[in-house]
Amino acid sequence: MTMAPSPLAPCAYRRVWRGQTFCSRATDEFDQQVWPEVCARCPVPAWLSEGICRHLDIGTEVGKVPGKESPRVFTSCRFFRERLDGLERCRKCPHFVQRGEQEEEEEQTAVQRLAESVPTELLEEAVQETLERHIRSRVPRMMVRCFRAGVARCLRDPKRMAKWVLVVPPASLAQAEGYWALISGLLKEGRLEGYFFRGPLKDVDSLCDLCFSIQQSPRLVVDLSEWDAAALFALALGMALGREVLLLRGRDATPPFVPQGLPIQEYGSGEELAMVLVQGLGIRLPERKQGEEGKEQSKG
Repeated sequence: MTMAPSPLAPCAYRRVWRGQTFCSRATDEFDQQVWPEVCARCPVPAWLSEGICRHLDIGTEVGKVPGKESPRVFTSCRFFRERLDGLERCRKCPHFVQRGEQEEEEEQTAVQRLAESVPTELLEEAVQETLERHIRSRVPRMMVRCFRAGVARCLRDPKRMAKWVLVVPPASLAQAEGYWALISGLLKEGRLEGYFFRGPLKDVDSLCDLCFSIQQSPRLVVDLSEWDAAALFALALGMALGREVLLLRGRDATPPFVPQGLPIQEYGSGEELAMVLVQGLGIRLPERKQGEEGKEQSKG
């Protein structure tokens, strides 16, 4: 017997629009959507039911994935203009003034009055600008200028290949058949197409080929097990163009390369490499039939 999910506590900061739920106190204006798992772990609804101070300012970091650590809740005092750590100090403060429902309604009315005072033309321009910014963020970015020819657009006319995954291996593994066979086979099972840049970055022709491949690939797999010019160039240009970059590194990397502030996945075997690729690229492998599993076991 399945248990029905417990209802969420009412929250004044939760908003619903076109079937989606948003938190009006989210600190990131472009990341305000929340899931029931996130709201169920949030302490703010309990705070509101118990009563909070009118000077308390609350912000939440909801996160795109409803992980165990989300949401993060931030609190500050408007009276002292100081950040707080929870509400322990707030409860004992002599300047505590409980915020009432009437104040919340007055704040909402003030916002409504401000919105009504803005000319319709300005509101339409703001909406149009927001839509254009959203569209630009969805369109894959290309090189704004060709470094080789000095023209405003690449002469090779790159096109975004939705299923392409550019793989930049370290120099010692560029020609290793087992390495690229494992990766290409795994990508193929996930209905993706792997493109390998195996040559050294030695001249302007190879640099042009790598730049062209990065522009056409929405995803990049960059192996930083070795200090390699092609891998570093792919990392830098891929991040600049907003591509999804999966960074790998073998456990016996020499010298160990640690990109500051960027997540990097380590592997020590082919099995671990496959697991990192599946998780990092979000590959959904097809389910194997019982007959196929039996054949694999008999081969082993």
